[in-house]
Amino acid sequence: MYYLPTSIIFIGYFILTLIYIYRNRKIKIEKHLLLNEIIIAFLFLLAGVLFPFLYQHNSPNLSQNSLDNLWLITSTIIMLDMSFWMIILLYNRRLSKHNPEIMAERDYKKYCEELNENWVDDLRSELGRKVLHLFAGLIIFFFWTIGLILDDLGILGQIGLDNYSFTFWIITTIGFGLVVMFHIGDLTRLNKFYMLPKWSKTAYKSMRPDEYGTFTAATPLVLSFIPFILAPFPIFGSVVLITVGADTAACIIGKKFGKHPLKKNSNKTVEGFIAGGVSTFIIVLLIATLYHPWMSISIQQIIIMGIVATLLFLLIDAFTKNISDNILNPLLTGFGMWIIFLL
Repeated sequence: MYYLPTSIIFIGYFILTLIYIYRNRKIKIEKHLLLNEIIIAFLFLLAGVLFPFLYQHNSPNLSQNSLDNLWLITSTIIMLDMSFWMIILLYNRRLSKHNPEIMAERDYKKYCEELNENWVDDLRSELGRKVLHLFAGLIIFFFWTIGLILDDLGILGQIGLDNYSFTFWIITTIGFGLVVMFHIGDLTRLNKFYMLPKWSKTAYKSMRPDEYGTFTAATPLVLSFIPFILAPFPIFGSVVLITVGADTAACIIGKKFGKHPLKKNSNKTVEGFIAGGVSTFIIVLLIATLYHPWMSISIQQIIIMGIVATLLFLLIDAFTKNISDNILNPLLTGFGMWIIFLL
């Protein structure tokens, strides 16, 4: 039952997010944000429901004692994370309430106006944001490699773990901890901006204008990866790299070399569109081949998985409007590959 605190926190986030959406439903409908935010809310519910199964699904020999220890450590870290942020928010609430100057300085509408005035939509700025996402994705492969090394050395076996349980425990704990931090920050930013510490102004400077009135991309990005922790690692790794890598390739090629608009009045280009599709196919082939021991399938299946993932990525890129591609890319390409694997 050590999983309960984390599951309850994420189910609680689901309820809080729905309450926030309901209270602001008119403006969400007007700005075409409603469906996207509802999906994010249900991703929190999914995370809370799936959490008790994430560590042992690919590790059938994991003992109950080892599983309890992993749950306990994760839940302890998540609760400490929550407590730390609640203390910061309550302190800043008290500070702002007793100082009108601070309250005026932390006006969210004014802050958004300042961000909008300084917003630069060029290759250099976009590259900085995309490289950060790409780095976060590559960390997953770093932890997997560390797990392999420790497993080969017999260290994990001595503490009752294997590569899957160890790696997914680290990834899940870090990912859940970041989501807790991101969503506390987002809900506070959107409702009581003055409760955020002064340094949060710097943290939110990388927001895109279309994120000012909704949740930042980081929350749905991480939440959308969670179901694929139950899949073989090559599928999980491909999902992550497609979401952060293919999207980065499409963005860079599109901004640097794009000359032909994908659609009328669209900032996407044919060049970027093609780059994203080609990158998706290469990622699936590369990851499925490199990590073949953890997903033993034929080359024909790998190619089909690559084609399916590519087609889904391109369809999302071409036709999606009101749902973030940070949600649709991992969910649709991931489940598409997973279905091919299970056939």
